[in-house]
Amino acid sequence: MRYACFLLIFLFLAAPVHAQFGYGPEIGIGMSRMYFAPPIYPIDYTEATTGAVASGKIGGLIDFPLSKHFYAQAGISFAREGVVRSFSYYLSDSFNESVNQTLYLNYFQVPVSLIFKTGVQGKGRLIFGVGANPAYLIGGRNKLQDNQVFKGVGTDTTSNTLVVSALNRFDIGVTLTAGYELRSGLFIRAYYTDGVNDLSMNTEIDKNRMWGLAAGYIFGKGRNANKDDEGLIDKTTDQ
Repeated sequence: MRYACFLLIFLFLAAPVHAQFGYGPEIGIGMSRMYFAPPIYPIDYTEATTGAVASGKIGGLIDFPLSKHFYAQAGISFAREGVVRSFSYYLSDSFNESVNQTLYLNYFQVPVSLIFKTGVQGKGRLIFGVGANPAYLIGGRNKLQDNQVFKGVGTDTTSNTLVVSALNRFDIGVTLTAGYELRSGLFIRAYYTDGVNDLSMNTEIDKNRMWGLAAGYIFGKGRNANKDDEGLIDKTTDQ
């Protein structure tokens, strides 16, 4: 998380002193799931499947102009991710188990991206970006349905517990985004985040995946067509 803070400071210092940065809210909705690889040893897994859950994020961003077309964006947001998964395993003739699990994970995120915008500021522009998404787990729930057979006796249990202590709290992913920014400052974009950090604290592998649509608005001097022309960074069209 501290590396993300250092990068934010660097991007702020790197921005032209005469350029005015933008700022504004952003909200997103989408779906998320996990890459799940169960351990091979000592348990023989007979099934392992995953499904998506409804997810989303809400927060704000700042938009630093680095040049005519390149911008650095950084933000702070609260996000919910998660997964639905089912798995079963066989340890011996006297012990086997099947589990249906739904995880809801709440994260505090500090995304940082390099954004390319076509056209000129103050007009409609296509936007494309790539960045990193550091995140810290602040809460969540683990809903579990467990069917276990031990020495010929079957037991069914259900639980709904906190997950903070069961997973690595720090996560980081690579984010790709593409969309359109209107001349008013309103923007909409699609995004996909591929987690690269293993969240599991045992021998299995758990990595977050999230995709969705986000919308927001960028305020700031020269950010849209409602501002005076002298406030615009790009006063001429591309040749």
